[in-house]
Amino acid sequence: MQSDNPGMTHLWDVFGTDLRPLDILSEVVPSNGRTTGIRIIQTQGARGFQFSASTPHTLSFPASRIFLHCDLFPEEFSIVVTLKVMKLPPKKNEYIFTVMEEQSNTLILGLRYSRNKFHFLFWSKESSGGWQTRVTFRDITLMDNQWHTLILAVSEGSFSLTVDCDLPTDMIVDTPFPMTLSMKGSRFFIGSRRRKKGSFTGLLRQLVLLPGSDATSIMCPSMNPKLAVLSIPAILQDLPRKQEDNEVLKYPYEADMKVTLGSRPHCTKMESAQFWFDVSKKGLYLCDGNEWIPMIEAKEKLDYVEEYQNLVTNSETMGIEVFIIPKVGLFAAAANRLTSSAIYKWTDGKFISYQNIPTHQAQSWRYFTIGKKIFLAVANLEQNGKGQEFSVIYKWSHRKLKFITYQRISTHSARDWEAFEIEGEFFLAVANHREGDNHNINSVIYKWNPRTGLFEANQTIATSGAYDWEFFTVGPYSFLVVANTFNGTSTKVYSHMYVWLIGSFQLFQSFLVRKHWEVFYVGDRIFLLNITSHFKLFPPVHLHFYTWLFCSALDWEFFSFGEDYFLVVANSFDGDSFFVNSIIYRWQGYEGFVAVHSLPTFGCRDWEAFNTTTGSYLMYSSAKEPLSKVLRLKTV
Repeated sequence: MQSDNPGMTHLWDVFGTDLRPLDILSEVVPSNGRTTGIRIIQTQGARGFQFSASTPHTLSFPASRIFLHCDLFPEEFSIVVTLKVMKLPPKKNEYIFTVMEEQSNTLILGLRYSRNKFHFLFWSKESSGGWQTRVTFRDITLMDNQWHTLILAVSEGSFSLTVDCDLPTDMIVDTPFPMTLSMKGSRFFIGSRRRKKGSFTGLLRQLVLLPGSDATSIMCPSMNPKLAVLSIPAILQDLPRKQEDNEVLKYPYEADMKVTLGSRPHCTKMESAQFWFDVSKKGLYLCDGNEWIPMIEAKEKLDYVEEYQNLVTNSETMGIEVFIIPKVGLFAAAANRLTSSAIYKWTDGKFISYQNIPTHQAQSWRYFTIGKKIFLAVANLEQNGKGQEFSVIYKWSHRKLKFITYQRISTHSARDWEAFEIEGEFFLAVANHREGDNHNINSVIYKWNPRTGLFEANQTIATSGAYDWEFFTVGPYSFLVVANTFNGTSTKVYSHMYVWLIGSFQLFQSFLVRKHWEVFYVGDRIFLLNITSHFKLFPPVHLHFYTWLFCSALDWEFFSFGEDYFLVVANSFDGDSFFVNSIIYRWQGYEGFVAVHSLPTFGCRDWEAFNTTTGSYLMYSSAKEPLSKVLRLKTV
């Protein structure tokens, strides 16, 4: 098809069939700077632009910006609009966009609407002159205070309007859309006809030109037809993020706001874009359709710790594992000394018994996931009634809503499991403590075989009374450290750190320490803790040693609260009594960790920190009585 200019072809002939959507709206709202005359309004879970009628010229751009290779408007095209309009009085029209000649008041192309009509306007030209053609779609309901997405598809004399992916309304008119509508010397105006009269007063979310194609087949059907998307400006795509200090908004932002007070409400798609003000925490939160996002939060500080729940257990508890199963809830697995261990579920603000699992002097649990699979592994210290010695991996059944036996692994007085991932592969390391009276035995690292769906032995490492494994990374390096405790004659034995090199762990460094390890991060500092010492690591790995005095300490737990970092140590025995205080330490920069709270405990064996929608908690287990305690952290 030839144009008025020799050698010029149509836009779709230049680009072939691979025509991209032209986001007209983005042309007046650049992402790298502030534009006057625009406000962002959020309502019904979506955001749109509101334009000021006083500055129509700032919301315009030359047509040559998008018509780069050809100044002819395509013969076949779609225009996609997503908008939310205000109620209009009778006989009033508002323009969504227009294309105007820069040197005259001639309207070349445009969209406008009235109370129940939608109009497409274009300029028809013949050798003797020209006139404006109007294609009107009647009985179009837009003024219902809802978002709507309209797709206008044009092909020669055929005009089709689809509203919210419903059945299209087709019209055939006597005057077809011109084959040679020139954009040369014209300008796009968004929300106006270059003047205040008829300016758009609603919200505009999407305005896209798709050359050469009917966008209906691309966008429909849609899960959310009122907000079906072809292309929208980036700033409208996501809910507003939390601002950094001293950050200035590029665009003024408003919301059609509903604020809920009281206890934490549900946050689903129905509550999307609603606000909740937490009176107790003095915080304002925004629902994104899935979770409450903090917008304004008071800085919390730990004031004191109060007793919250006494949890009677099956027997003495050697360890606790607290974990969350998505869409199910918060759980705590207790490693009990006798023949069964219990799993508890957080229900109505406390832990209640959920499932009992046969164990044999269970020492610890380890929760981990592989893809969508959820596992819980127990380390058994003793043999079962048949003289068999093994630890067990359980898998969560989404159908039965409980853990079922998945794989038994032969172990020797197992003390601990550690689950970790390296370069997309999954591993489990077991700390074998002794075999009979022999403490100098191999501990084993197992590797997940995705083909068989089982863990298989991958590497053995010589250990002496192994008590605990801990995995961590420093930059690109992966480390695994074991706590050795007894070599058959002495407790003064070296523990070892291994580094992952060429597909296996190699010895990296040795320490004269024992018992439990804990790894955590404070800013750019990496801490590796042991019961007898703690080390501060800086990449590349360099160790600084500190020594603290404890009372037969058996465990560390690191947690954060507000902007502070804490450590709580499980003190078990002071030489005379199991009634000893366990200590909470707070990180105080140059001073290091400083004792701030002393908690009465009895035979304390393990600490776990966890959070719920109602607050933050600590939980400790006792190896000397069938009772664990949940403590609540109170803020100042």
